[in-house]
Amino acid sequence: MKLLLVLLLILVAVGCSQQDAGSTTPTSPERPAYHPTVTPLITPVPLILTPVSTPELLPPLPPFIDSQSSKTLALAGSILLTVNSWSDSITLLDTLSKKVIREIEVGDDPRAIAVYGTEALVTLRGEDALALIDLNSKALSAVYPVCHMPYGVVTSGQFAYVACFADDQIVVFDLESREVISRLDVEDAPAGLALSGEWLLVTHFYSGGVTLAAISPMPYVFGTANVEPDGSLAQSIILTPDGKSAYLPLTRTGLALISLQYMQDWFPAVAVLDLTTMTGSRDRRLTLSEIDQSPANMPFDAAFSLDGKVLYVALAGSDALAVVDVATGTLLARLPVGANPRGVLISDGYGYALNMLDGSVSVFDPSHYTMMETIPVTQLPLDPQQHRGAVLFHQAADPSLSDGAISCATCHFDGGMDARTWINFRSGPRNTLALGSADLPPYNWAGDMPELQDTIEDHILQVMLGDGLNTADLAALTDYAASFSPWRSPYREPDGALNDSAQRGMELFMSGSPNCACHAPPSYADGRQHNVTGAAFSMEEFESFDTPTLQGLWATAPYMHDGVAQTLEEVLTRTDPIHSVGANLTPQQLQDLIMFLLSL
Repeated sequence: MKLLLVLLLILVAVGCSQQDAGSTTPTSPERPAYHPTVTPLITPVPLILTPVSTPELLPPLPPFIDSQSSKTLALAGSILLTVNSWSDSITLLDTLSKKVIREIEVGDDPRAIAVYGTEALVTLRGEDALALIDLNSKALSAVYPVCHMPYGVVTSGQFAYVACFADDQIVVFDLESREVISRLDVEDAPAGLALSGEWLLVTHFYSGGVTLAAISPMPYVFGTANVEPDGSLAQSIILTPDGKSAYLPLTRTGLALISLQYMQDWFPAVAVLDLTTMTGSRDRRLTLSEIDQSPANMPFDAAFSLDGKVLYVALAGSDALAVVDVATGTLLARLPVGANPRGVLISDGYGYALNMLDGSVSVFDPSHYTMMETIPVTQLPLDPQQHRGAVLFHQAADPSLSDGAISCATCHFDGGMDARTWINFRSGPRNTLALGSADLPPYNWAGDMPELQDTIEDHILQVMLGDGLNTADLAALTDYAASFSPWRSPYREPDGALNDSAQRGMELFMSGSPNCACHAPPSYADGRQHNVTGAAFSMEEFESFDTPTLQGLWATAPYMHDGVAQTLEEVLTRTDPIHSVGANLTPQQLQDLIMFLLSL
């Protein structure tokens, strides 16, 4: 198999033009490029480091023996390491004494951790970096820039593999030279990783797809299996002990239906990828809403018992673990844990659940499905109002908020959007908005709510089917929702400046031709309603739309109120008379304008 793979890769590499070669070895994160037509030539790197891709069918895989998955929890001998995203730290917990050894500040917004020998690797989503921890000295040893919004990380010891959420890439980081040596282009929003031998599996946060890559003898992307066509919030991938299947905790959003309809299209599930055929296994899918009589929200991580017969699923929005018999698909137990569990791990007769919004670890008996104790691992740096708002935002279990199936975070995780268009809103199909513009009234696509608190209350009652919050809780949730900012664009230079193309696009945007007056800086919105009926491929009859901000536009596809445009190129060339300004621009001007918009 290895010999055949080597020959195949050499033949593909020889046939590739310089245009297909990999990037140079950077010392800082590179921004993704926007190339609507021909990709410009770039400097090649040695063949062993040249990432290539192929549209070929995915090969069946051998068992993933001794696999590892990117997680918020990791073990180094008898020491449990926890990722504390809100505290910008990790904690070392002695699993024998159940005492905290040390909390280590690592940097802004840590997301996942991997351990090899005496070193721990932590992705810093807020710093576009990878932190290295010396477990002997129990201290932060170094921080290296790797890519934009790194999420999952796994390591072979020689190399670390990092999912670059904003770059749509996997980077290979050499742990000896301490530099990025290769970048693999993958589909949108890579998040979770699983590694075994020469094979790497990658989840994509807003879909149920899993990308397969070979990492030896050279990085090579085979393609993506569509494991769950309507999957979302897929940030974790777990391998069975026999290495023949991969399980993906996620949320189904009804994309298999004709269209999405709120109040009936959120399904908590664990999808299954058969590695022997590289296809999704519908018969083995665990639909938690059918298994568990209690509502379940946001399956976020999972862990198998040592024999592979029982799966423990962290329900981040339900503050619980679902314990499921894999063979029969039946619920064995439901264990209450702390607020917002985002990680679960089983080892040496103990189970551990990391409660991100409690700053604690719940210890449980995985054999008898009983809780044992809760251990604080960090003090969250949030005042009581912020903390209460954050808990409410991520919670579906409280009937005052929801019917149990949905939380605010289900559609707006990290203040973003879910890349979905939902029908049956009062005024027609509506594309989910990011919350980074929450401080710009009026609210909703229709601009029918003058106050943010009013629209949040309306969504709780009409969309989430909650009973309604009291005044104090509604105020806390509103303050938390208003605290989000647009995600930083990966299309800017490392120092935050515009590149040459975006600079030209800005000058064009500000020139008045094309007419962009409705999106004037600094808010890039005018706070008014406009009639934009008549858009291509749209049957819209509603005549009043609020002008959305353009800030954070790179992360909010699809575009327009009904998600009719998948790309900004479509917005500017084939939507409606107001936005289709591309006909009056040269191809270079159109590219420059789009680059500027992606940089906002």
